[in-house]
Amino acid sequence: MIVKFEPRFRSMVWGNPKLNRLFNIETSPFIGEVWLLSDLEPFVTSAVDQEKTSLKKLMKDFDMDFPRFPVLIKLVSPAQWLSIQVHPDDTIARAVENEPWGKTECWYFVEPGKIAVVPNGTVLKNCSEPSEISEHLVYLDMRAGDLFFVPAGLIHTLGPESVVVEIQQASDLTYRIYDWGRKRETHIEKASMAVKDFRIEELIHRNFEKLNCGTFSVHHTFGRTHLIGLSIVVFLKEGFVAQIATKAYETFIIADETIEGEALVVKIEK
Repeated sequence: MIVKFEPRFRSMVWGNPKLNRLFNIETSPFIGEVWLLSDLEPFVTSAVDQEKTSLKKLMKDFDMDFPRFPVLIKLVSPAQWLSIQVHPDDTIARAVENEPWGKTECWYFVEPGKIAVVPNGTVLKNCSEPSEISEHLVYLDMRAGDLFFVPAGLIHTLGPESVVVEIQQASDLTYRIYDWGRKRETHIEKASMAVKDFRIEELIHRNFEKLNCGTFSVHHTFGRTHLIGLSIVVFLKEGFVAQIATKAYETFIIADETIEGEALVVKIEK
């Protein structure tokens, strides 16, 4: 089985004209996120076929019992620092937001970029003003081919001109702490509930090969790879799936097929 998906485009206040040029689309404001695979409104992706096959139909075909497809994949590139933010875990998402999942994610860096995190996130509870959290940021330079794991509860932000493939739980829950003066809504009380402490060395993956976070796994593949079972494939460069030519960032769901080229292969773990 080979199903290719049509991306959806989300304009953001911090959007980057780089993405507009890449996909040859004019928007105002510029595109910040390209939703490559999504079952989450309002940016649900459909298959590139006559039937416009949905992710819900594929879940039914493969006996997957979820309220929606559990993985969401984006291409993200900001022209400015993202807000300093945190995502809730599953427990908080269910109790506070009536959502099935929180948001654990990871960023694969297609190009060199920057991130900043607050590893001791519980320090937020001692900040008298939200802007004070910026004083606790630890800045990291990321190289192309690196991956940074962003578990729910980690205070984080992504730097200007970074280009990442973001693989995440199918949730859009974000609690902004500080937005660099852009005057968007913040969510300090909820963020204070969600924050946790982490060790940076356990989150950074240089020259990324594989990650399993429990809900999904990601593998960085090269050359010819035969995939067994249901797999999500995001091509990073031109390649082939079952001898069908593909382009960078084209995204497929396939089952028991062979791919060629550099790609990220995602599997649902639970």
